[in-house]
Amino acid sequence: MLPTLKEHHRTVVITQGTDPTIVAKFGKATLYPVEALPKEAVKDTNGAGDAFVGGFLSKLVQGCSVDVCCEAGNAAAKVIVQNDGCTFPLDF
Repeated sequence: MLPTLKEHHRTVVITQGTDPTIVAKFGKATLYPVEALPKEAVKDTNGAGDAFVGGFLSKLVQGCSVDVCCEAGNAAAKVIVQNDGCTFPLDF
């Protein structure tokens, strides 16, 4: 049975590059820090958002807290932006 609107709670995640990630849940917005890379380390930002979502959701389905989900999302995006194209290094 699907939850009713009263039972359903949304979580909204807004990434902002090196600015803090915003997570809104239960009517409250929380900021989560992002570790900035040196500009010369950033090669290509294509796929960074998708990588963030993958890392975030991988921890969410494991029942982790939102801060752990954001850390995983940021870690995945950090790897992607340091490579040309949307690639993940094999030696990671």
